[in-house]
This record gives sequence, C-alpha cells and structure tokens, in this order.
Amino acid sequence: MTAGEGQSQLRSAVLARAWQRIPNVEVLSAADGGPLTRTIKKIIDPLVIRTAARTRLGRPLLDPAAAAEVTELLLADSARLRATAAWFTHLKRQRRALRITAGNVQDVCFPLAYELATGFGMPDDSAPERAAAALREWHGEDGAAGVDQVSQYLADPQRAAELTAELRRRWAAAPDGSPAAFVALLDAVADGFTDEAWQKLADSPAGHAFGLALRQPGGTAVLTRAVREISGLPTPDLGLQRGERTAVPPLSQRDETGNGLLERSIERRVRATLRRVDGQNAVADLIDEELRRAAAGFGLELPVLATCFVLGVVLAPALRPLDGPRDLPGFAQRLNAQVAREGYVLYARRALAGSTPLTAQPDAEILRELREFAKRFLARLWARLHGFDVSGEVPDDFRDLLTGVVRSTSLDLRTKVRRALVANLPRLEAAS
Repeated sequence: MTAGEGQSQLRSAVLARAWQRIPNVEVLSAADGGPLTRTIKKIIDPLVIRTAARTRLGRPLLDPAAAAEVTELLLADSARLRATAAWFTHLKRQRRALRITAGNVQDVCFPLAYELATGFGMPDDSAPERAAAALREWHGEDGAAGVDQVSQYLADPQRAAELTAELRRRWAAAPDGSPAAFVALLDAVADGFTDEAWQKLADSPAGHAFGLALRQPGGTAVLTRAVREISGLPTPDLGLQRGERTAVPPLSQRDETGNGLLERSIERRVRATLRRVDGQNAVADLIDEELRRAAAGFGLELPVLATCFVLGVVLAPALRPLDGPRDLPGFAQRLNAQVAREGYVLYARRALAGSTPLTAQPDAEILRELREFAKRFLARLWARLHGFDVSGEVPDDFRDLLTGVVRSTSLDLRTKVRRALVANLPRLEAAS
C-alpha cells in the first residue's frame, strides 16, 4: 500500500522510514535498515510509543494522523535510542564476561539498555561497571531478587496472619448492584459494540457487580444466566474458579489449590507484575495495593477494566472455533470468525470430520486447547487488564483490546500447531 496523502499506511513501513533517519542504531536494526522485531516489541512499542496506553498507534494500519504521531514520537527519542544501542553493546559484552546465560539476550538487554540510556545518557568510561552491575541486579546476583523479597516478606508468620485477616475483611465487600440490571447493556455491546453501547456499559458498575456476585452462594449461576440471555449458549468451564463461588485467594503461592484465574494467590499476582523492588517497604506497598485490587470485583480495581472483563466472560463461550459458523450476537460472531477461519482450525475440523482419507488425526493436545479457547482467551485478557490496573491506565480502545487478545491467543495456538505438524511430517509423508 502506498503512503499517499490521506491514505492509511502500514505501521511497519512507517516505523522503518522513521528508524532509518536515526543514526548509529545498527545493533538494534534488521538487515533492511528497519528496527528488529524484538526492538519493536521490547523498546519501541512499550517504552517509546507506549502502545499499551495508545492502542490506536499499535494498529497494523495507521491513518495519516497516527502515522505522523508515531514518526514524531520515534524521532523525538532518537538521542536516547542511540544511547540505547551503545549500552546494548556494553551489556552484551558484560553478559558474556559474567557468564550469564539465563533469558534471551535481546529480551533482557534491550529494555535494560533503554533504562540505562534514560538514567545515564551515552555510556562513558564507567559503562562496563554500570552494565555489569545492572545485569547482576536484574538477575538477582547482588542479593535477593524482587521475587525472593516478596516470598521472604510473606514468610513471616505474624505478618502473614495480619495480611490474611486484612484480605478477608476487604473480600467481604457487598455486591455493587444487581448483575441482572446490566445484562441488557452487555447484550447491546456483544451484539454491535457501537461507541454509544460501550459508553453506557463502561459508565455502569457492571464489572464489579458481577465480580462480587460470583463470591456469593450460587455465584456461577449469575453468569450462566447472563450468557444464555445474550448468546443462547451454555457456559463452559472458563477457568475462573473451582466451585460455584469464588474462594478467597491465598496469600502465598504455595497454598494455591487449583488453577482458578480469580483464586490466584496474592504472591503470584504481585510477582506477575514485578521487575525489581528496592527494599522491604516497596514490597509492603506492592502487596497492600494487590490486597486492595484483589478485593474488587474480578480482582480489578478500576471499574471500567472489571466491566471489560465481564464483557469478555459473556463473549468467551462463543469462541468455539471447532464448531464452525453459528448464529451469535454480531461482535461475538466476528471474534469467533477471526479464529475459525485460521488455516490450522480448518485443518483440525477436516481431520475430525475425516473428510479426506489422507488427513491424519490432529494432535489431541491441540484439540484440547482449541476446545478450551475461551479459557485461554480469558486468562490472557485478565493478565492484560491486570497490567493496566497496576499502572492505573486504561486502553484507548477496548474493542481493539478484545480483538487483539483473541488474535494473540490464536497466534499462540498456530505456533503450536506448526510445531506439531513439523514433528509429524515424516509420518504424514509415509501415509501419503
């Protein structure tokens, strides 16, 4: 697609053109002169453009205004990006010297190089020492790493008892309105997801109402009725909790008794968002914040994020790619079609139907994951929303967020299918 005036442009092309205007970033660049895929993933998107908060700038096609904004943001940060490239060289050299092998070098060192560039600018004579110290801190070699500090903080029996009592006190919050009052709003968004329908839902306390209702006796029945009213479908196991009501999550990860998404321990929730902490006070603050967050409906403190999650919950049963086309509400239909038309899904459906004599039976694990697509979608959606909640930010476009989570869940499965097919290639060739 050409980049004529007034036309949308491929985001990759916009990034490549802007990147080529920044000198001395070769170590972060691909052979064609554009940024490496990992440079985009680890530096440009999360740290420069901040697509988590500016989701419209992360779309594959950018309108002229968005393309101009992406270019402006990238070029405005060019000095720091040059310093990042220089710091990456030092980090890579010190990583070898320290014989560190954990993690992918780019995954670890790209964001760390950007952090050093932010703090110190271009590296000077002290760069080797600073790079080595940063790597030791990152990998926990200068003392207890952040995750260990969390575990140690929670290991004190008296403190653990106090925190558990506090969590139980906060957990007993009264439901925030009747969930039944919000089913019509959820239905309107599931059917069309217009801006008007979403705004009415977003302005309501639907998320917290459903989330807190799940903690009451017969809580799952509330969601089951909502799903049936909206899509006419039964509610499969969505992996939210073990029983009919959400149990109070344990404080420590070792006390988890299942894989319920809403019953994850406070420790695991903190560790999921933790990079490093500088001391016990920081750990205490993180845990207190997570206690407050866990007490809210669906474990998400910002009401609009909890509402987005309950929308995901009522949409999730429609995500059944192996079943083929069905009569569903409009937006739910589009989400399901997004997955159902994937080549690997069509392959699995043909294999199950036995429509071609040479089609091998699909891998049982892949079939299981396809049948549990809704559960995987919700796990990824909750993790994204939890990340927004921790930062205190909200997505620019919730429609894009939901669509993107469906796509990323599908891409994960596509990769697994590709690996399974490659592993089975000799057997398939023999059968043909």
